[in-house]
Amino acid sequence: MDDTGRCCGTGPLAVQRASAQQWPVVREVRLQALADAPRAFGSTLAREEGFDDGTWRRRVQDGDWFLAWSAGRAVGVAALVPSEVVPPVGERELVSVWVEPGHRGGGTAARLVEAACSRAAAGGAATVGLWVADGNPRARRFYERLGFRPTGERKPLPSSPDVEEERLRRAAAPG
Repeated sequence: MDDTGRCCGTGPLAVQRASAQQWPVVREVRLQALADAPRAFGSTLAREEGFDDGTWRRRVQDGDWFLAWSAGRAVGVAALVPSEVVPPVGERELVSVWVEPGHRGGGTAARLVEAACSRAAAGGAATVGLWVADGNPRARRFYERLGFRPTGERKPLPSSPDVEEERLRRAAAPG
């Protein structure tokens, strides 16, 4: 890594947990994700563009953010947050999964998800949950291939209440 938090070199794809110093890279990739797929996330581009540097620093420092790197630049992101399940015993929530279009279909997203699930398991979580928006069958099939199963829980997508989303869950550790 150089002093900007960017990965050096042009080697094969690497997935790494973001360091606190990499908050500008996380911000950049997260904003790209929100611009690319505005109805896939529970937040909006306008909301997160309004976050100040301190907010981004805290998000990355206090969270579990993962970056996928290719040819020295970040091409994907995923994050773990405390679960919305009440009570959140033994579960983490997977959010913000996105890979830039030119890197989709090659295993990048799966590597991000597996890195996040491994981190959740190492931290004592038994399961990982996530929400997938209706109208996003590719994402749903992807998560199901990785072992996520519907829980039957549904809610409006916070960023677009006219769209519903469904909760999926799987064991944190592969099994």
